[in-house]
Amino acid sequence: MTISLPNLEDLLSLARLEVSNGKLPSYIPLLSQVNPQSLAIAISDLDQELLTAGDIHLTFPLMSAVKPFLFLYLLEVLGEERVFERVDRQASLLPFNTIPDTKPANPMLNCGAIALASLLDSSQSLQDWLNQRSGANLSIDQHMLISVRSVNNRRNLAIAYQLQKLGIINNPEQALATYEEICCLSCNVIDLAKIGTLLIRAEVPNVNKVLEVMTACGMYETSIAFAQEIGLSSKSSVSGALLSIVPNQIAIACYSPALDSVGNSVAGMFLLKQIKDYL
Repeated sequence: MTISLPNLEDLLSLARLEVSNGKLPSYIPLLSQVNPQSLAIAISDLDQELLTAGDIHLTFPLMSAVKPFLFLYLLEVLGEERVFERVDRQASLLPFNTIPDTKPANPMLNCGAIALASLLDSSQSLQDWLNQRSGANLSIDQHMLISVRSVNNRRNLAIAYQLQKLGIINNPEQALATYEEICCLSCNVIDLAKIGTLLIRAEVPNVNKVLEVMTACGMYETSIAFAQEIGLSSKSSVSGALLSIVPNQIAIACYSPALDSVGNSVAGMFLLKQIKDYL
């Protein structure tokens, strides 16, 4: 790996001090039961040479971290016209679970991702594509999927029905089921770094489009402030996953399940801020 980076074990020791500033999410039962002290990082370069530290074998669901890859996959297999019929690519300060009044602003909002999930034949197609392209070993965590579907206030179902009402999707139940399945694709930080390498090569068709949307929209309502401070195309997740891309250089995958009030991993954000100074 050509980039000079700090000692990752030392960084993780500092990051663990930040964990107490976050909380586990409460609205998905299984996510509220994980160990808040879990912490891992994996950094992969273009050749998938890896640097790792922490609880690298712990698995977690991708949740919203799958959204850039859903976007990338559909751009490749269906093309821009089909994709942008369903979703725009505009920055938004709205919460990630906003019920839309018009076409979803971007693919990083739940409404945008559900609209795009309606274009999948099945969750298996995205799963297979990611594994084959990256060498990762993603699989659906069926226990997590049951936990997601056990939530009484299924706001995403309301979003799906609103998308149907707006004429954007035809089958809200199927779109939501597929979306929930891809969100429950399970991996460890090494797998996340591997699929992240699909976004490193900025010259590859569609990658720049995905990175632009990640930069503007990938960190929920704090995306613009994060882009100004850190400047890395990133996507966070309610599971505590956090993926950042340094184009043509490295993919940085972090996992720490304690979140800030917006839904971003507290320790993951800390790690990125420290690493950024070495780039």
